[in-house]
Amino acid sequence: AILILSAAAVFADEDFHGSGTMKCYGDMSISMFKDNVVGFLDCRPAWGSPAAPPQGIVADADDGSHWVTVDDKGYGDCVGDIYYVYGDLNLGYCDRIKIDDGKQTRLFCGYAECVGTMNIHCSMLSGCHGA
Repeated sequence: AILILSAAAVFADEDFHGSGTMKCYGDMSISMFKDNVVGFLDCRPAWGSPAAPPQGIVADADDGSHWVTVDDKGYGDCVGDIYYVYGDLNLGYCDRIKIDDGKQTRLFCGYAECVGTMNIHCSMLSGCHGA
């Protein structure tokens, strides 16, 4: 009998587009509209080092799905009611050695929560969502 084995790399790029609550822990930019409650959150978690506390996104969609991205393996944005603070809630995820690559950025490290319309992209090998 001949046994043929094949290995395939499984990449789990996933996307979500819909309403819910998104929490961003890490690098982000925020544009507030005229009322300073509704705005646009652009969450861009970054990788630090294996010893660094992770940055990421935790989101609960109105359809019941739950989404988690870690470090630079996902990003998302949300338009809706936004609450945010500068800094890492004393969790350490903003304490990373930064290398200045010469590019201008408007990102800051903090915590934000947005209730509204979310777009989330994930590129983690094991996927990013569950029910």
